[in-house]
Amino acid sequence: MQTGLDIAQSTENIIASLSYFIPEFIITVGFLLIIIIDLFMKKAERLVFFATMFTLFLAAVAYLIQLNIIQTNSLLLFNGMFLHNSYVIGFKLLALFASLLSLVFFNQDKDLKNHPKGINDFYTIFLGGVLGLLTLISSANLLMLFLAIEMLSIASYLMVSYTNKEKLQAEAGMKYVLFGATASAIMLYGLTFLYGFSGTLNLYNDHIFTAFEQVNSFSASLVLLMVLAGIGFKLSFVPFHFWTPDAYQQAPTSVSSFLSTVPKIAVFAFLFRLAAPFQLVSIHFSTIILFAAGLTMLVGNVMAVFQKDLKRLLAYSSIGHTGFLLMLLVLPDDSTMSSNLWFYLFAYSITNIGAFMSIAYLEESFNIKTLQQLKGLGKLNTIIAPCLVVFMVSLTGLPPTVGFMAKFVVFSSLISETTAIGFLVPILIVAVLTTVLSLFYYFNIPLHIYLKKPEQLIVKEKKSPIFDFFIIILAVIVLIAGVFPSFFKIF
Repeated sequence: MQTGLDIAQSTENIIASLSYFIPEFIITVGFLLIIIIDLFMKKAERLVFFATMFTLFLAAVAYLIQLNIIQTNSLLLFNGMFLHNSYVIGFKLLALFASLLSLVFFNQDKDLKNHPKGINDFYTIFLGGVLGLLTLISSANLLMLFLAIEMLSIASYLMVSYTNKEKLQAEAGMKYVLFGATASAIMLYGLTFLYGFSGTLNLYNDHIFTAFEQVNSFSASLVLLMVLAGIGFKLSFVPFHFWTPDAYQQAPTSVSSFLSTVPKIAVFAFLFRLAAPFQLVSIHFSTIILFAAGLTMLVGNVMAVFQKDLKRLLAYSSIGHTGFLLMLLVLPDDSTMSSNLWFYLFAYSITNIGAFMSIAYLEESFNIKTLQQLKGLGKLNTIIAPCLVVFMVSLTGLPPTVGFMAKFVVFSSLISETTAIGFLVPILIVAVLTTVLSLFYYFNIPLHIYLKKPEQLIVKEKKSPIFDFFIIILAVIVLIAGVFPSFFKIF
């Protein structure tokens, strides 16, 4: 039972924590403001878009100020509910950067803009999802972890199903919701076991891991698998990936782009903080993660080879990249792990959003949805087609792109640990083989664009020059970050 002194200290801690939560308050105010604007103003799409953008921009500025003035290593806020340190802020800034790019993409997406419901409700859902992922990145409590994942998941379900008008879209949305609900239930069951073993929900209470250490090996592995089920669903690693190809193919392209990048940043940012303590208390943690990484790279890359639809191809590609990222979680050094994870997620986000933007451009301008329809595009389009090739080269991991540097840091940091970490060598061999395999499907795209016999391409509708501008800028960043990677590292 809490005494008067405990309550006073608890209240003091909450009041002291408020100043660190200013960016989240900004997003909450923006969320409410957009609802009010939409309620009382007709045809306010442009105003709502700029209000959403201003909200995200203001939150990013607040995080930048916090990053510059942060002095201590780590702070626990709101009586241990949230963690605050430079790594957390760094990942939040990356998530906001990718969210801002996604917002521009949403604004240019014809499916969303022309929908009878309008796009204002969508922006509200999007901001709610952003608040969920920022909460997830700094979660330091099992209950807060579950609430943050659910907040992000519910926003994602609504975004995928927002434009449902055909049977296949409804089926994909339903599959996504059902898989998500099952994964959440299994994860919640695992979290209750963790609480049952330790008697605490606080992830930064040493007792939670020392108590877990006393549990027998089988039970510990089972609980780990249960907790990873919910996290694995958001990351789409095997065997929790089944919803991904259908959801990416049927959702609006801008939503697929968002799902393939921003939630990954949040979930990996949280997962890396759990990796070190779990490595210490469970000898099976590294084995489970490496096994999942190897399987995810194999399934993602092998299945991508057989895809003809461009969005399904990128869906399986994103599964393959998740496997690469998972390998980093077995690194014993926290700072190396977070630094390499941040850079890989940055490289993957700008490349993947650029690739999805290019595909959306081609779909709306030329009605191109499949590999076969790309034939001869290089002669008709001299701006977006070369940009798409740059993104494919980067996703493969070839120089001089940022994708090459990202894969280079992953391999270089893991190779030095091969003697210390069991099963790492075979998984690295799988990583090399799947990288070679990815050449076949990524380079199929430039092959069809430039070397296949042209077919008749009809221009449906010319896209806004803003869209061209962002695709070109992203392609340039992919090249510059590949040559000068140190300019884009914040750790």
